[in-house]
Amino acid sequence: MREELIAQLNAWHEADEYEEIVSRIKEVPTPLIDEELAVHLGRALNNLGRYREALKWFNKAADQGKKDPLWHFRVGYAHYYLDEYDQAIKAFKKANKLDPEDQDTIEFLEWSRSEKAALAAADEDSEDAEEASEADSGSDPSPDAESDAVKETKH
Repeated sequence: MREELIAQLNAWHEADEYEEIVSRIKEVPTPLIDEELAVHLGRALNNLGRYREALKWFNKAADQGKKDPLWHFRVGYAHYYLDEYDQAIKAFKKANKLDPEDQDTIEFLEWSRSEKAALAAADEDSEDAEEASEADSGSDPSPDAESDAVKETKH
């Protein structure tokens, strides 16, 4: 029976029937969802864009996943789409260490690093603009002061 369930989950995955996977696994009482089912559920949730929920299920399989590059990739994938680039980089680095030839991992690792750098640059630009705005507000005369200055020069 177990083998049939796993075969069905894999078939649904191949057919992009992720909701079917989630529905079927959630029929199993939570305490009986083992690491293998948790990974299937996490993978389906990732594919549905439910990344935070996927991470909860991947964490249930953390012991099994420690030496599995695909598990680390899936964790990194969830973090990447949650814009949690530091965690994504960490997971993709581990996946890359375990399987240095995986091109998807390499690509997501590069994307994560680029997104992190872009965010840092945007934050820096925002801080610079804020500082410039604060500096400008201290030196610019208020509209009333400006009109008073204009009035004085006209007299």
